[in-house]
This record gives sequence, structure tokens and C-alpha cells, in this order.
Amino acid sequence: MTGRALLRGCLSAQRRVLAAAVASAVFRQVALLAIPWCVQRAVDDGITRGDAAATAGWALAVLVVSVAEWVGLLGWQWWANEADARTGVALRARLLRHVATLDDSGGRGDLAMRAGRDVDQVRAWVHGLTTWAVIGTTFVVVLPVLATLEPVLLVITLLMLPLLVAVNVIFPRRFEPALESLAEAHGARADAVSDLLSAVPLRGLGGLDVLTRRHHTHSAAVLLRTRRAARISAAWAASGPLVPRLAVVAGLGFGGLAVLSGDLTLGGLVAFTSWMTTVTLAVGVGVERYAERGQASVAARRIAEVLALRPAVADPAKPVALPVRGDLTFRGEEPELTVPPGELVAVTGPTGSGKTRLLRLLGRRADPDGGTVAYGGLDLRQAALGEVARRIVLVSQRPVLVSGTIADNLRLGRDLTDDELRAACAAAAIDLPLDTEVGERGGALSGGQVQRLAVARALLGRPAVLLLDDVTSALDVATERRLLDGVRRWSPGTAVVFVTHRAAVVEAADRVLDLGSVEVPSG
Repeated sequence: MTGRALLRGCLSAQRRVLAAAVASAVFRQVALLAIPWCVQRAVDDGITRGDAAATAGWALAVLVVSVAEWVGLLGWQWWANEADARTGVALRARLLRHVATLDDSGGRGDLAMRAGRDVDQVRAWVHGLTTWAVIGTTFVVVLPVLATLEPVLLVITLLMLPLLVAVNVIFPRRFEPALESLAEAHGARADAVSDLLSAVPLRGLGGLDVLTRRHHTHSAAVLLRTRRAARISAAWAASGPLVPRLAVVAGLGFGGLAVLSGDLTLGGLVAFTSWMTTVTLAVGVGVERYAERGQASVAARRIAEVLALRPAVADPAKPVALPVRGDLTFRGEEPELTVPPGELVAVTGPTGSGKTRLLRLLGRRADPDGGTVAYGGLDLRQAALGEVARRIVLVSQRPVLVSGTIADNLRLGRDLTDDELRAACAAAAIDLPLDTEVGERGGALSGGQVQRLAVARALLGRPAVLLLDDVTSALDVATERRLLDGVRRWSPGTAVVFVTHRAAVVEAADRVLDLGSVEVPSG
């Protein structure tokens, strides 16, 4: 999907709401443009002739039209806000749902930028689209009226338009590349901020200073590119309104002569200046909308890039249900492995021997190049990813926690009682109260507490297979033994594959698979 296709999809999804906003905007603008005409009649029919009744009548007409303009403006902004809010909700939901299917989607900071700043720029573009109806209505109404007032005023206005077109062709060609460069700089800085906030453990090793300098470098790049884009935007915003203002000056000169010669009424000249002021505002807003279009185009391209990423694994066309019980097997590649229900297999080996890769294959976070991973004899590629994830749970060495309490992280929306949560905590050797705040990404807990909390969360799902990636690396020996005993007691029928370098886990295992040995144990 391209950025343009994404923008078209946003418009299609909100077409009814936008249609209501456009109708309200056109109604409002017609009413607004009728006010100078009412003022013209009040001057010509009332004030110039000394007719108080006519003046009062046209003043009342201005009041009525002003109320109509207010009603139209209210409806316009209501529906425009509705369209941009719906667009934001839909885009973020779509983006986050897709990111959830990806195993590794790049920097967290840049993803946050795409779900935040980039989505907001698309929202602003959707909101501002209805303004084009206002601008179009302005020209459709004003140009014929000027022709009836005084042809020279129409000529002045028409001469202004090519200059406006030139201004709005030259600057976008310079502005959009500057915006794209700025968006990339913002993404890089967001990643640097994310890394810096996670770098407290590196204090004293020099890492914090390195990441601080890296952040300052990216911030300087953001500042430089912001200034570059701002210079172009400022020149564009200033040049756009200048042209119609010069037209107002010319209109006052030629229009004043027409009034003196009797070819134009005084009220007509007043109306002209009001209409030209409206045209000037319309052009200024049009410049802003063009700028938003460039920003939205860049933002939509960045969002589309994420949506175009494909997950490492995908659901089959016709998923088949997994058996209730069975062996977990890996065949066709080394090391071949069979893990029956209730068995604890410890996987050991040197760094780089493929321990974590093996767990990812067993949990179908990735597919083997040539082998087959099956549960109960059924190839996992035939089952839905959601069912595989529920039956075969992987707990990584660096688990992900959400902000909130221990109870929030254990439940994650599941209907579980406090007693069930406490039982899982006991099995995972967690001695903290359920209302303990974990902090952002578990920052208020120790590494070992984070790992044990993730194990407790996995146990609550009653998985058929539990894949543990060195989750006792931060534990003392006594706590590690409590966790091992608790896991075995919690669900004796659960198969456990435990990647580890710890002697206590190896001793407690029913079988050891050493990926560093020449002879790989058979299942």
C-alpha cells in the first residue's frame, strides 16, 4: 500500500461524515459572503439616501444571515472534528493491530512516532479537507458578483490567480522533501530518547554518556531540519496572502475612480473590500491546507511502510484445531526433539548455539527452513496463530510488562480472581502484594521480579507447553528452586522446555539437550 492509497482509504471510510461537513461548510460560506451584499444594500439603499427604515431592515438582514452563518459553522466544525477523530482512532487501531503481528518492527520510538505524530498529521489533513469547499464556494460566489459590480474589479481578481498558482506550485516542491527529512530526524531522535530512558543500568560504564551524546546529535539534526522546513513554510505563508492584498490595493484605486465616475456605488466598493478580505483569508487558509497535504503525504507514507511489513509467520487459509493433548515434536532439522506432556527438558549450550531460535521455532514465532514443528502430530503451520500462542506459551528472558499493578499485568483482561493470581505468584516465587505498581516497562521491579511475574502470567493461561528462555538468570539459587518446584506443581501435565545455563535447572530436568555437544540427544 502507498501513502496515497492510505489517504484515499481514509477518505472513503469517512465519506458520509465528510459530506455532511462539506454541506455545512458551503452553507456557512454562502451566508458569510451574503453579509457584504447586505452591507452594500444598507449603504446604498439606506445610509446614502438617508432612509432609516431601509438601514434598519438591512441591519436585521445582516443579523439573520449571521445567525445562519453561525449554524453552518457549528455543523461544519462538528462533522469535520468527527471525521478526523474517527480517522485517528481507525488508523491507530489498524497500525497497532498490524504491529502486534510483527515479531520485530524496529525502534519503539519510531513506531510511537508513526502511531502518534504521523497519525495526527493525517487527521489534520482530513479535518482541513472540507476547507476546500469553503475556498471553492468563495470563488464561485465572489467572481460573478464582482463582474456585475465593475468589470475592472473582476479583471484585478483574475490577474491575481496565476500569481497564486505559481506561489503554490513552487513552494510545495521544496516543502515536501524538507518535511520528509524532518520526519526521519524525529523518528531517529525518538529511538534515541527510548534508548536513553532505558540506559540507567549503563551508568558508570560510559554507555549513558554515549547515548546522551547520541540523543544530542539527533536533537541537533531535528533542530536544523525544523529550521529548514520553517524557512520554506514562512516564505510560503507570507507570499500567498501578499498577492491578494496587492489586489485589494489595486481594487481600491480603480474602484475609487469608478465610484467618482458613478460607475460603482459606495456600497459596492465597501462590499468589494470585504469580499477581497475573504478571498485573502481563503488563500491564506489554502496555503495552510497545501502544507498539511505535504505533511499528510509524508506521514501516510511512513504509516504505509509499517503496514506493508509482513509478519514472519501467518495464519493458514483454513486453520485446523490443535489436539487437546500430545507430544511437541521437531523433525527434519538438527536438533530433533520430542517433548511429551509433563516432561521438563533443559536446553543448554554456548552462546550462539541456537537455544533461543529453537524456542522460537517450537512456539511458532518463526518457521523452520526445512523441518516441521508439530503438536499431537499436527503441523503448527496448520493451526491458527492465536491458538498456538495460547497452547504453547513462550516467556522471553526480557519479558514485556505494562504500566499498572502486578494484578493488572497478571490479568491482562482475563476474568481471574485475586486468589488465582496469588496462587500463580506463589508458584512463581513472587512475594509482592497484588497492588504493587510495576512502573513503566517494569522499571519499579528488579530483573528477577520481572521474570517471575512473566512466568506467573504464563501459568495462569494453563498452557499445554511452556517455553522458558533463561528466566531464572537473575535469581538466587533458593528462589530458583522455589520457582522450579512451583511450576511443576502448578500443572504436572504441562511440557516445559527451559533454555538455561543454570545448574539447578539442569539438575531438576528430566532430560538435558546440549546444543553444544557433538551428539544431539534423540527424543
